Amino acid sequence: MIRRIFSLLLIISGLAIGLMASAFYVLNSSTDPLVGFNEQIEKPATDKPEQLTATFIGTTTLLFSDGESSIMIDGFFTRPSIKTLLFGTIQPDKALIKSSLKRLNVTQLDSIMVAHSHHDHAMDAPEVAKLTNATLFGSESTANIARSAGLPETQIEVVDDKRSLPFGKFNVTMIKSKHTPVPATLAWLTGHDKNISQPFPLQPNLTDFNEGGSYVIHIEHPLGNILVQASSGYINGLLEPYQADVVFLGIAGLSKQSEQFKQDYFYETLIAVGAKKVVPIHWDNFMRPIGQALVPAHSLIDNIPQSISDLSDYTKNEVKGSFILMQAWDTITLY
Repeated sequence: MIRRIFSLLLIISGLAIGLMASAFYVLNSSTDPLVGFNEQIEKPATDKPEQLTATFIGTTTLLFSDGESSIMIDGFFTRPSIKTLLFGTIQPDKALIKSSLKRLNVTQLDSIMVAHSHHDHAMDAPEVAKLTNATLFGSESTANIARSAGLPETQIEVVDDKRSLPFGKFNVTMIKSKHTPVPATLAWLTGHDKNISQPFPLQPNLTDFNEGGSYVIHIEHPLGNILVQASSGYINGLLEPYQADVVFLGIAGLSKQSEQFKQDYFYETLIAVGAKKVVPIHWDNFMRPIGQALVPAHSLIDNIPQSISDLSDYTKNEVKGSFILMQAWDTITLY
């Protein structure tokens, strides 16, 4: 009798997981890019000999350069499909990474800073480091991913909280913070608040990419300061000692939070640092190839247009600054 009950429970669980996976697949099949915000895109100026630029590649992958030094955040290009994520092993697409770096005209990087160890942040970073001779900075979990990928220890740095890292005129500080709050099922699936031990599998599944702790990245430069908040999580008062005119703000999962959470999040990441320009990131469906335009997830998964509208309104009314929405491969001049 007990064996029959146990078998029935396994069947029910299997059906539930199958239905959830199918629904997730269908809801992430949207092919429509965001519309209505194109007028906010700023193009780079070309008449200034000294300038600091930012290029957005999608999700939280950003390239910052002052013409002498270049640093990259996360470096995620492969973007495995939902089918691969749910039912297969996920590995970097080396040819795609190489061609993407060529499109960016990047042959050398001073560093790659990894915000946390989920696949959409850390998966491709070791391969990018190999191709650009960059040092990869992140948590011990990210370091274990890099070691498994064969990146030499000389190119791996585990970062303690608030450690300052100089690269040319850049001075980067990685500040330990919190990841976006997520539902219990998704927290289990993505290893929320869990670390990655060594050795990391050579053929990993989605569930192998535990979060490993999350960082906010503060970038100082003589031309101006930048904050990259990859995940929409926060700690009260954490960023008050830092100043940043430009904030690249993660909004994934923000539509599922309470109105109070949103207001607190905006305050702790924008008002706290004195932001004047706000650029949303982590708004696109990272389970689809970049293609011609980034597209958001289905609104039942994450209502990105609403989050962008909320952020735009807050930027206008509270920050009293400018709001910039970037598409894949867009480059803007920050200073």
